[in-house]
Amino acid sequence: MADLLIRNAIFSENEYSTETPFPITARTKKMLNNPYFKRLLTKELLSAKKNISGVSATNLKKLYIQLHLNENALKKLNNKEWHIKAQAIQELGIMEQKEYLNKIYRLTNNKNDLVRMEAQTTIVKLYGFKGLRFLDVISYQLTEWQQIALLKELSMLPPENFNKIEKWLKSKNTSVITFALKLTRTYHRFEAYDQVIECLIHDNEDIRLEAIYTVEKIYNSDTEAVLLERYEHETLKNQKAIVAVMQNIASDESIPTLISFLNQEDNDLKRMIVRTVAHINSSSIHQLKELQTAHNYPLDQIIKQIEGEIK
Repeated sequence: MADLLIRNAIFSENEYSTETPFPITARTKKMLNNPYFKRLLTKELLSAKKNISGVSATNLKKLYIQLHLNENALKKLNNKEWHIKAQAIQELGIMEQKEYLNKIYRLTNNKNDLVRMEAQTTIVKLYGFKGLRFLDVISYQLTEWQQIALLKELSMLPPENFNKIEKWLKSKNTSVITFALKLTRTYHRFEAYDQVIECLIHDNEDIRLEAIYTVEKIYNSDTEAVLLERYEHETLKNQKAIVAVMQNIASDESIPTLISFLNQEDNDLKRMIVRTVAHINSSSIHQLKELQTAHNYPLDQIIKQIEGEIK
């Protein structure tokens, strides 16, 4: 019965703008009072809606409203149980029920992780980049997984000019800053360069790491010098990130400074520095071989390995 109802809606020639309701049999109307049938029908509707678009998808939304399933979702949205609330948010998002925006928006800062993640994702699903306005108010941290989910949702939308990047880069919520840095480099927001540079001296190590990766995508003529100056003040993890970024943006002028960093003990870092120097200019291998420590382990082996890679 559920499948037949959904198929009729999908293949109906009536568009959403028409006032004509879909024909519902008396038996189906009676079955709608059965909670199990209503759950099954809702599940099948959501599954179908995820996989189609155009008029057919619009017809499914019409059927969803005609059967008052949106009202049922609203009841679940007000439920005290967090998993039922999260399920309702996801349902309303899939069925594109924009009239519930304000209710869903209030849940973007909910104390429950899953509820607020579903609310944030749904707001972006319904309103695209404009939906990111929840970043202005959230006090809880955006998990790494949630940031990935939001970026994935945005990737399916046409790129838009969106403001507030500069504001988010100065947020008191460290995860908002991290996410804003990812947005900046993903969408090449060159106008935020100065704010990204400020993030290079943030107290939070992870924010500085994201800033290092971000300036690589929006770099200018000053970026090399800025990163080299920051190197001595950074943690080992972030020093490795700087060296990796320099491989893609540095010029020959940076080679002597990079070579001077070889006095550190970490062998992986030494290897990264030699590889970066050779990548910038392959002839610099000869310069490396002239170092006093070039014949000592492990630098001698590292130089030999990198020389073999570039031949």
